[in-house]
Amino acid sequence: MTVASPWESYVPEFCVASPEMTADRVALLKSSWESIFAEGDKDALLHSFAESFYAKLFELAPMVRPLFKADIRSQARKLGSLLSTAVDILDKDVDGLVATLQALARRHHRYGARPEHYGAVGLALVRALQTALGDRFDGEVRTSWVHLYSTIVSVMLPVTVSMIDEEQKVKIVNEPAVPVDT
Repeated sequence: MTVASPWESYVPEFCVASPEMTADRVALLKSSWESIFAEGDKDALLHSFAESFYAKLFELAPMVRPLFKADIRSQARKLGSLLSTAVDILDKDVDGLVATLQALARRHHRYGARPEHYGAVGLALVRALQTALGDRFDGEVRTSWVHLYSTIVSVMLPVTVSMIDEEQKVKIVNEPAVPVDT
């Protein structure tokens, strides 16, 4: 009998259990991501993509809106940088990508991100990519992005859940003992 890890219960339904980042998928990720910025001002296109992403995220999960205190342009740069880095180093520096994602999970947890938010983030990402890519967002491209997001989730969720578990342990240890009537 296999016992699931505590974080596995939070994995979004659309994610794949064992994501595979094949050479073909990595190539599709790179070409589809680059094609979003192929025609026009990259900063303006990135801002447009991020606006689409955040609009979809806030529609899917309005409870996360208060977590985003920074200007959307700042968030757009961070989102674009993360996706660009992930796509760029996916086939070159997996250990570097894992370290980046683990650090990101810790930061997001401190900002108030919860494991149950991962589903909305993934759906918003897929929908924003679909909007940005239009007809180029075919089944193979979608599958590649779902595998990438599934990979991201498989790295970030365990970190997030372990941080919550640690906080609960500290809370229990620090709670005053309940007096017992004798």
